[in-house]
Amino acid sequence: MRGRTHCTIGVLASIQASLIFKIPISIISIIISAIFSLLPDLDEPNSTISNLFFKKNISKFLYKLLIYLINILIFFFSIKINNNFYLSSIITFASIFIIESKLTHNFLRKLFLSLTFILLGICLYLVNTKFYIVLFVMMLAIFPWLKHRGLSHSIFAIIIIYILLKQIELLTNIYNLSFWGTISYASHIFLGDIFTRQGVPLFYPLSDKKFSLGNLKVGGYFSNIMEIFLIISLIFLIIYSIIKI
Repeated sequence: MRGRTHCTIGVLASIQASLIFKIPISIISIIISAIFSLLPDLDEPNSTISNLFFKKNISKFLYKLLIYLINILIFFFSIKINNNFYLSSIITFASIFIIESKLTHNFLRKLFLSLTFILLGICLYLVNTKFYIVLFVMMLAIFPWLKHRGLSHSIFAIIIIYILLKQIELLTNIYNLSFWGTISYASHIFLGDIFTRQGVPLFYPLSDKKFSLGNLKVGGYFSNIMEIFLIISLIFLIIYSIIKI
């Protein structure tokens, strides 16, 4: 499913859960739900969160700039060593050909996003932020390097998210943080990607087997219709729950 659909479903699922368990909802809890509904896709370089941090046109510009800079540096050091313009040009051309095959735009986006979380984690540590908050941020730095729809889309990931959020909740007195974060994170998997052709590896890393309850193709015509249907269904369910109360 697309990012905006995951976000909408995550918020609606959290609202419905709050009505069922009679937990007060606020703007903060809605924001938390929106963010955590998108977190599983951090393993995708072009995810919604990645695009919030780094716009595609900006990251592409930085990628080109980095390639040109490496090209210039290789040529500079090469000509310093052998003092032969033609040989240095050949070495530079060969080197940049190899580097471009390895240093892709998607790799650079992953690197930037990961370094952003690492830097944030270091800053939080330096200002004596609680350990579990720093640990959670550092965990997010690992997500971009995970196999897409691997660990981040498993029950194990949901459990980890709940444990860390529960500890942060106890330390910061942010009431029901673990509830909102876990419900919306799980909605990404159980009300979203599990209905796609690719499915999700629920028991990863114990098993790579992917489970699917549908045959939806992300971005496809039928998939778009089903996304709208699911959102409308959740809205009606919320209205029904409110009337029933």
